[in-house]
Amino acid sequence: MPSNTVYNPINVNDFEKSKLNFDAQTTSGTITAGTTQNVDLALTDDCLMTGAWLIVNGGNYGDTAVLQVVDVSGLFAPPGTVLNSFANWSIPPTVSQTFEMVYPAKIYAGLTIRIAYTSTGSSNPFVAINYMLHKVLV
Repeated sequence: MPSNTVYNPINVNDFEKSKLNFDAQTTSGTITAGTTQNVDLALTDDCLMTGAWLIVNGGNYGDTAVLQVVDVSGLFAPPGTVLNSFANWSIPPTVSQTFEMVYPAKIYAGLTIRIAYTSTGSSNPFVAINYMLHKVLV
């Protein structure tokens, strides 16, 4: 479980294979109609995130999804603090959208990557997100 790492390249072109392992991860959930729910992925290692692929089936016009980094347990801020928001998507009924970052975002072990999904309709949308993560080794 690499944590407290120092490697933090400024852009993807600076990546060094000896300092990273590609570690794509996914999480998913079904959102109850008319509610806002979180789909969380807790990180156990320091990672660099270079993008995400959002997949929604059964969404409703007016639904939204916000990609956030949250300090759920209070490592760096009071528990539940949103440390950063990377994207705010407006969701059609079916979507498969890739979000690529122009620079890597370092996210520390113990933090949570979250999709806060707001359903505005009468159906229960299925939400999946594939994160492009790179585990930091040093």
